[in-house]
Amino acid sequence: MLKPNLEIIDIVVDTGKEDVFEKLTFTAKYICGLMRVLKNAPGIPEVSSIDQIKNDLNENMKKGIDQLKELTSLSSESDKEYFEKIYFTLSQQNLTNLSQLFSDLESVKKYLNYLKRKS
Repeated sequence: MLKPNLEIIDIVVDTGKEDVFEKLTFTAKYICGLMRVLKNAPGIPEVSSIDQIKNDLNENMKKGIDQLKELTSLSSESDKEYFEKIYFTLSQQNLTNLSQLFSDLESVKKYLNYLKRKS
């Protein structure tokens, strides 16, 4: 069984696609923020349009999936099949898997931001 987070890192290192990975981590952080706002929207008076948040989340999920597909397109056929089965095929479980992956990538983005501030 693959460990998708490590597999993504391996793909990035092997292909030199750090720029795509950085964009993916930014998108993942944004998606997670939108999910938190949507979850807590009823209690946030400043949130006036839940539909706009849902649309923004939908667009950015598509963007994040496209970025992830761009990275995984450079991997082996078995890895591509794995990502297709676990993340890209539409199902409730795959949406949960994708949300968890984006959450992990959000943590990577926070760490990268920390490193930038530290140097």
